[in-house]
Amino acid sequence: MKLWVSYIASVAGILIIAIACATVPITGRTQLNMISERQLTTAADNQFSLFMNMVHKDNRELSGAESPHAQAIVDSVNRVSRKIIEASGLHQYNWRVVVVKANQKNAFVMPNGKIVVFTGILQVAKTDAGLAAVLGHEVGHVAARHQAERVSHFLLVQMGLTAVDAALAANNSRYRGGIGAALGLGAQFGVILPFSRLHESEADHIGLFYMAKAGYNPTEAVGLWGRMEEAEEKGLWEFASTHPSPATRRERLTKLLPEATLYFNNPTRPFPKNIEIEADHKQFPGR
Repeated sequence: MKLWVSYIASVAGILIIAIACATVPITGRTQLNMISERQLTTAADNQFSLFMNMVHKDNRELSGAESPHAQAIVDSVNRVSRKIIEASGLHQYNWRVVVVKANQKNAFVMPNGKIVVFTGILQVAKTDAGLAAVLGHEVGHVAARHQAERVSHFLLVQMGLTAVDAALAANNSRYRGGIGAALGLGAQFGVILPFSRLHESEADHIGLFYMAKAGYNPTEAVGLWGRMEEAEEKGLWEFASTHPSPATRRERLTKLLPEATLYFNNPTRPFPKNIEIEADHKQFPGR
């Protein structure tokens, strides 16, 4: 009896939370969103402040005053980011782009509009158009509010695991520990990691249209991932990765080139509203 009561309570809780939905621009995907913009921005402001303290402590922020080459890099990043942000129409954020001296072939964005570009990725981007693919992807994460969705999804997973554990405890199940461990592993590989790959694919899709509308040839996004594939260190199995492989991303973006090119040729064209996401995981609310 206790098991059924716990089960019904957990299902009811999940159904109540599942009504907190939003729609992702360009793809039209329905997403779970339980986190307010204020909550997310406040947390991101704090995290960005801590990150920049570490960067400044190690003197890692690239400054144009260091050399003409450094100034050219900073100017390029600022120029491209302004065009991408303008194309996205996301003027409500306090955007800032920081270039950090590090060999990582990476960039990341926070939900408050703060973008960090590591100098290592510039070797792969090579051109303004390649950089536009990188920055379009990061702005795409903000447009889709992926960070809020990740937190919301994590909360749902935790609620489910807690409910199952409580039900097993109430019934004095001797399999409680093993079942809990199995469920945790299943949630990680079956829900959380694939959901992250979904977000990466979606940000690629959105970013492709942003860069095209900003005046950068979208074929450069395909070239970027081709170069990233060549530079990638082998050994991480895609199934256990939070990102699709560069080859997978290149193939998926290639399929979108005909439509994205329409926006490169005509930047005034309204963005699409339901671009299909080709990703590893589609079992989420509303799709």
